[in-house]
Amino acid sequence: MSRGTIIYVGEFVLPDKGAAANRVVSNGKLFNSLGYRTVFLGASASAESFDSIRPIYGHNEMYEQAHPETAVQWIRHTLSTKEILTLVEKFDDVKMVVLYNLPVITLCLIKRALKRRNIEVAYDCTEWTNTTSGSFVKKAFKYIDEIAVRKLAHRIADRMIVISTMMEGNYREAKKVLRLPPLVDTDDEIWHQTPEEHNGFFEFCFAGVPDGKKESLGKVVEAFRSINEENAQLRIIGVTEEEFRTLYPKTALTPETEKKIVFMGMLPHKQVIKHLLGCDCCVCFRESDRRNNAGFPTKFAEAFTCNVPIITTAVSDVGEYMKEEKCGQLLENPQIQTIRAAMLDAIKKGCRKKTEVRTVFDYRTYQKSCRDWINR
Repeated sequence: MSRGTIIYVGEFVLPDKGAAANRVVSNGKLFNSLGYRTVFLGASASAESFDSIRPIYGHNEMYEQAHPETAVQWIRHTLSTKEILTLVEKFDDVKMVVLYNLPVITLCLIKRALKRRNIEVAYDCTEWTNTTSGSFVKKAFKYIDEIAVRKLAHRIADRMIVISTMMEGNYREAKKVLRLPPLVDTDDEIWHQTPEEHNGFFEFCFAGVPDGKKESLGKVVEAFRSINEENAQLRIIGVTEEEFRTLYPKTALTPETEKKIVFMGMLPHKQVIKHLLGCDCCVCFRESDRRNNAGFPTKFAEAFTCNVPIITTAVSDVGEYMKEEKCGQLLENPQIQTIRAAMLDAIKKGCRKKTEVRTVFDYRTYQKSCRDWINR
């Protein structure tokens, strides 16, 4: 018998288009394992305009709303509670609505709208970033909202879900805080795929969507370019060669380098995991700043689950997992020479053998802490 319904709302594109969707779906499995029904309301991936909300074909308990295209639509979308309340009214046992990284003004409006219904509002916070694309008004709003998220979200929401120890400390005044890193379901078949053979090549793999600020992909390519190893290659998932040249115009790609770098562009999540399972070393570098230390790199959690050696930097809580499992090389900074030395060291250790996946980030590991959080 269900203990009630939890509704997860955000700008994620369901069912698995990006780290945000993967996070909320895994968190939903955690809630489901504790006896709740989790329903999702995300954003449509298409530019198609439609009213209210609609179910996503082939996926139970998943709905989507139109993504705002113009500045006026964006303002209305931010200030509206209509779609969320429409979904709430479909169920007579809603216990909680979880807002994923939505603006604080939206949090306030939803909190007020649901107060009379005796429905709690939780806020799932995975980032503190004040940068966005769009108009000056949207950029100014984002700048102010990031401050509000850091300083006020825990005072408004009934409960908080955070992704890192840094966030947990920031929101320590709140009594109902649950820290959940990026979770996975290791029973899912995507973690048990047969990886492709590399014909003797030692393969480094980078998977992510760089924005020129968060990820240090340019330095990874420069470090790899300086390695004189014929049997090594670098697979880059999430960006095409053209997009890379635009993001990192100062990083030259020579004909010799191009032969050893494979640009994959965006891939379905299942294929990304298959490449991670098959690579010999995953590279993931970020600068140590407030944005990156407050967040948590999803691709680290996925590579860690794949049990593949990782070369990464000491950001967020990554160092604690690296030290405990000794699963790779933890660098103090993503400098080119440091990355190069780590890559050469990984190559010397040889191609890895397929091993069992790790369950540290499996959602079942967090059942007790989540149950305690709900019952608090």
